[in-house]
Amino acid sequence: WRLTSSSPAKMLPFRAPGSVVRSVASVLSRSVPKTQAASLRVPAALINRTPASALVPTVQKVAAVAPLQHSAAVRFLSTPAPAVYAKPTQAEAKTIPRDWTEMSNEVLMIYAAHGIHEAHREVLIREIMSVDSVEWDVANAKLDEMEEFNKSGMRIFTMPFYTGITVAVTGGLLSIPLCFHLDTVMWFNDNFVTADVAEPKDLETWLEVGSWAWNWMEPPLGQISFFLLALQFARNQMVNLKLTPYTDRVTLYRAQRLVDKYPQYSSLMVSEFAKSADWH
Repeated sequence: WRLTSSSPAKMLPFRAPGSVVRSVASVLSRSVPKTQAASLRVPAALINRTPASALVPTVQKVAAVAPLQHSAAVRFLSTPAPAVYAKPTQAEAKTIPRDWTEMSNEVLMIYAAHGIHEAHREVLIREIMSVDSVEWDVANAKLDEMEEFNKSGMRIFTMPFYTGITVAVTGGLLSIPLCFHLDTVMWFNDNFVTADVAEPKDLETWLEVGSWAWNWMEPPLGQISFFLLALQFARNQMVNLKLTPYTDRVTLYRAQRLVDKYPQYSSLMVSEFAKSADWH
């Protein structure tokens, strides 16, 4: 329902129960100028017996000519009713998508924009269905072929990452006995350091062993830490300058390779699918 104020261009929307509609009809009808009373006034007895829905046209007509002093009452009635949150029905619950294949194109594109690989996969399947005029199962088999090609030759590109993981884990584990285990510290000192051995009373606990070993362990560990920190800082500056680091270069190379292999499909969909896919 909408109430029209004295200004024809001003529309006041409101929602109100039947009792409020009856009240505003009564108040506004009494405030109508006498020259228009005959056509617009509504008797109170008639208002009380008339359904609220039938009074709406009267309220609209009366509000158009009501004096402005009643605008406060009209604004009060213009307040929207509190929202009512409905719970889903069983029928609605049964229609919820349970897999990527059941989602609409719009929903899939939203998920794909957030970089979710499963959404990119389903989007590309539908692109294959559209271009090749095939059903979902055939398009899925075609995408499996594309995915296999996308992962081919990646072993050489992932070698630096696996090497880094191996060196980091091995070095981290070896650093513990090289600092705190007496026999290991002694062996390392005899073969690589040749420093003076501390007094036996200063090597009675593992903390004392660590204090002695730290004389030569601190420089390499500190230098390695600083070197990694410098590399991280350099990488951040490359990102700021839009200079793609190694990972981004490999990702872009693999995406372009897949696009060149299957030029009949959307280059954007193929490229985004390749970028979001795993390397292993």
